[in-house]
Amino acid sequence: MAKSKNHTNHNQSKSADHRKDHRNGIFRPKRHVKESMKG
Repeated sequence: MAKSKNHTNHNQSKSADHRKDHRNGIFRPKRHVKESMKG
């Protein structure tokens, strides 16, 4: 049971971190960089 609980806690933390990074850190800058390079 302890192993299962640990896995859930780790997964939730990683999922939240990845979601914020991808939505506000990778998706936004990548689009801006491509536009800047073309212009």
